[in-house]
This record gives sequence, structure tokens and C-alpha cells, in this order.
Amino acid sequence: MNHTQTLQTVLDYIDDNIKNEISADMIAQKAGYSAYHFSRIFTGAIGISVMNYVTWRRLQYALYDLSQGTKVVDVAMEYGFETHGGFTKAFVHWFGFPPFLCKLRLTVKPPMKPNVKILTNKFIGDTAMNPHIIELTPFATVGYPSRHKTENMKANLNNPTFWDTLNLDYGTILTKLHDTFTKSKHFEICMYYDIDESAGEFTYIMGRGIDNPDDLVNIEPDMTQVDVAGGLYAIFSTPPADDFIPVAQDTWNEIFFHWLPQSEFEYDETRRDFTYHDYRDHGRYFGGKSQIDICIPIRQREEEMRKAQLRASR
Repeated sequence: MNHTQTLQTVLDYIDDNIKNEISADMIAQKAGYSAYHFSRIFTGAIGISVMNYVTWRRLQYALYDLSQGTKVVDVAMEYGFETHGGFTKAFVHWFGFPPFLCKLRLTVKPPMKPNVKILTNKFIGDTAMNPHIIELTPFATVGYPSRHKTENMKANLNNPTFWDTLNLDYGTILTKLHDTFTKSKHFEICMYYDIDESAGEFTYIMGRGIDNPDDLVNIEPDMTQVDVAGGLYAIFSTPPADDFIPVAQDTWNEIFFHWLPQSEFEYDETRRDFTYHDYRDHGRYFGGKSQIDICIPIRQREEEMRKAQLRASR
């Protein structure tokens, strides 16, 4: 049996026992090698140690279960993590974002059967996405928020299924907001906040962006102001499209499945993500196609900060 066949056998064994106890010795025995020798073979081919792969693979299954609405604490126990905190720490380490975002942001498919050729050097390299990394100036959003439940809804909140439940005349609302706040540049913000995972509830707002403080004196009693904290953000522009909603969902998935896990950053859950809509959203460019920006609050990973500090001290 060559190394490719051996590795495929091991990958299948890990998947077949994904919820059971697995050790490096057990895996090496299945491969027919000593633990030391097989560890070198596996790491050389895949790019990480065999037990790190086991953790990553368990989290792949956990991510899918979370996207289907299973509670974090239940998923953590199901896949062998002793504590909720330990599971969350491992999840953020591998994916770069906290578990609660799975249900709210991502369309997740069940893990595919592992394949040696696809996995070879998967953990070595970089992603093709190239966002703008900026230090965002704080601003406000003003609009008319509404409270919703995520029951019977699939993973993402940006799809037509959700928008069709709102039954709001956003054209009239946004026209009023733009007519009220005339000193700020033209942009709108879509945002989800006050998320209650246990109750499956969240607040949604599509509002007028306010970047000129003089406009804030015009807020009317029935309007709500939501402040967006400044800080480090990664800004992803969606490809121009006739319908930005499915394209935006594809971009969300690319961010969370590919860019964040491979970047030096992680999602900063102390601040809010949002989508940014300006004249590009109205089809005034790109031959009538629409484009929006997806704005992700980020912070540098602790290990990357330590590396930077070490380089600076030399």
C-alpha cells in the first residue's frame, strides 16, 4: 500500500470515528506504522499533525451541526470537547470566527468525504481574496429596526426568504431618511444586532448611514440610532451582479470558509459586522449591475501578535 492509499484509509477511519475517542497511536496502528514514522508522513503530506487534523475535522462536522441550529454546548459535548469554552477557543483558532455566527451568516453543507489529493498541503498557502483592511471611523446608523426569530430559517439572514418576511416599504423609508439627513454622504447600512442565540431572536435594521454629526439633531422620535464603533475592519466588495443577494451570500461564505481561517486575523465579536450600500447598489455603475461591501470587524490573532512582537524585539 503506498502512502496515498494509507493516508486515504486513515482519513476514512477518522471520519468513521469522528465522535469516538481517537489517538495518534490508534491512527498509526490503523496505518501500519509507528506513531513517530506515520506522524512525519501525515504532516509532510497534509501540512499539519494528525491530531490537529482530527480536531479540525471534528470542527468541520460541528460547524455543520451549528448551522442547523444545534446549541453550541450540545455540539461541544458531541464532538469530545470537555467545556463550552474549550470548544469555542478551538473553533475560533481554526476558523477565525465564533460559533454563534454559523447559523446567522453561513450556508453550510455537510462535510464531504475526505480526499487525499484535495487535502494535500491544504494547510499550506494563502487565499486569493484581497480585502481592504482599514481603521474605520465611528459613525451612526438611523432607521426603523425590527425584531425577528430565526426559527425555520436556514443559515443566512441575507437571503430572499428573510427579506420576503419583512414586508416593509424600504423605498419610502430610505427616501424619508435621506431627505431628513442631508449633510451626510449617501450610504445605507444593513445590520443584525442584539442577537439572542438561545431564543433564536435578533434585531435587524436597514438604515441611513450618518457620518456628519450635525445630522443627528434631526433624528425624529420614532427613529432609532445605532452606533457603529470604529476599529479595524476588512472590507470585501461583492462582484457586480444583477442580483446582489446570492452573490453576497457567496461572498460571506468565502470570507468565513476561506479568508478568515487562512488570514492573520480573526472575527472581533465585540463589534458589529454590516453591509454597506451606496450608489453602486443602485446599478449606477458596472452596466446596471449592483455591488455592495461586506464589512467584517477583525483583530489580529494572538499568535500573529506574538510573532510581530518577537520580530520587533530582534
